[in-house]
Amino acid sequence: MNRWTPLALVALVALLGAGCAYNQQPVVEMSGVDPAQYQRDLAYCEGYARSVDKGEAARVGAVNSAAVGGAGGAVVGAVDDGWEGAVAGALAGALVGATFGAAEGGISATDTQALVLRRCLQNQGYTLYDID
Repeated sequence: MNRWTPLALVALVALLGAGCAYNQQPVVEMSGVDPAQYQRDLAYCEGYARSVDKGEAARVGAVNSAAVGGAGGAVVGAVDDGWEGAVAGALAGALVGATFGAAEGGISATDTQALVLRRCLQNQGYTLYDID
């Protein structure tokens, strides 16, 4: 097995997790609520939630974590194998850092989208049971 194979598998799993959209519907008290009006309000609030830029959050997370991962990888590589190890370690560290940073940024943005949706519904007068 190639030494990069486990790294590629970890990267793939992290990116797949970051791409998941929030899909759990809010838990709303529906007694006395007009279902048609709720659907209109839900669509309105989902529009606000979509304004959270997941791509930008993933890019920022990738860049920040790539820098940290690259620096850490360079140090470890240099200790292990001198200058050549530092270069290889920096590249590997940057790749891993970028992958996990992008995943974390995407997950954070997904959480923010869910919160925006719920706060919007709350501001429309609905009682929500799953808002933090």
